[in-house]
Amino acid sequence: MKLTDFALIFVAIFLPIVIIVYVNTSFVVKAEKQEMYYKNLMNSAVTDAVSEMKQVENQDDKIDYGYSGIVDNKISINQNLAISTFYNSLANNFNIKGNDISLDRLKMYIPVVAVLDYDGIYIHSAEIDANKNVVFTTKPKVYYTYYYVIKKNSSTSCEMIELADCDNFNSLLSNYIYEVNFTMDDYIFLNIYKIQDNKLGKVQESKAFYISDNNNNRDLVYIDANNLITSDTNDKLRTDIINNLNNIRKRIIAEISMKEIAYAVNKHNSYARQAGITYNFTFSVESDSQWYETIDGIGMIAIIQGISLGNRYLNYKAYSASDLVVAKKYYVSNGIVSKDNEGKEIKYSYMSRKLYHNSKDCPVYKEYLNSTKETLIPGFYLKKADAATQGFYPCPVCHP
Repeated sequence: MKLTDFALIFVAIFLPIVIIVYVNTSFVVKAEKQEMYYKNLMNSAVTDAVSEMKQVENQDDKIDYGYSGIVDNKISINQNLAISTFYNSLANNFNIKGNDISLDRLKMYIPVVAVLDYDGIYIHSAEIDANKNVVFTTKPKVYYTYYYVIKKNSSTSCEMIELADCDNFNSLLSNYIYEVNFTMDDYIFLNIYKIQDNKLGKVQESKAFYISDNNNNRDLVYIDANNLITSDTNDKLRTDIINNLNNIRKRIIAEISMKEIAYAVNKHNSYARQAGITYNFTFSVESDSQWYETIDGIGMIAIIQGISLGNRYLNYKAYSASDLVVAKKYYVSNGIVSKDNEGKEIKYSYMSRKLYHNSKDCPVYKEYLNSTKETLIPGFYLKKADAATQGFYPCPVCHP
């Protein structure tokens, strides 16, 4: 065979391979560009929604509208405004503004939009209306609720357990069930119920306070005439409950949010089938720790799935958090003598004065806790002026 014959055979074999590789590479590059484009649109829409949804309960510009310790000054959001802003932004960016049919079609690829409020989550998803049409509505807020009970072993031994783990209500301390509604900071709403004649009766009106506020958190162990436990047991139990609630708060918020979002996404499959979409909508996270890090403040989560990207489908979760910050707390130490409870010299001489500190990480504050052996966290103030009027001086180490 001549050399030209070998060349023709080579071209005949490898040219189709080169063409196929080139075409596949082009599709991959195009798909990646499309995917990035859709992700940018979703991120932009969620960011726009979060920036518009914040509202406040009054217009006093002297008040910090972050998370405050005053119930009336808690942040207020408008979930309906957030969701409408989200869709308006998508319509503008997809160039379908005013085209309701195209927007409704796009919504079918967005199985859930979740608005994370200060004390609960709103789910916006599809459902069937009275005329058996698929419509997108916002469901009532689901609160970040947790239930615990106190198991009494003896007058000197009690323990907090989760209600779901309780298998014997006769062992409970006065048959009380504690309902805690968590928030995005350590502020809680507490309801107490009593089991009586197989019914639940509310013991008192709801109370709201910071978990670590020692002046107001005593109802975490509700006391009445039947609570025959020692004072030391009460204090230790309350300390354990405070620590437990602080430790599980973020997990409870994340788990409730995950459960509500997953339910909406899975439910969306039946509605998508009616619209002729065969893609299987699912909700999953890489790991619990990553999800816990995502749920870290007021914000919005929107999921888009099922849009074809060549040989694969778009599957993306857009998230944006509000720029609100947790209200500043100034923890106070009440002053101690020159020696601690064990007779050892204290490290900082100015600890004999009443001080307020920049945070619980202040070394002087930590030394104060170690020296006094306090098991419950002392009080705090939300404003330096309030601490000063109560006779506290700024800490010379942390400079609040």
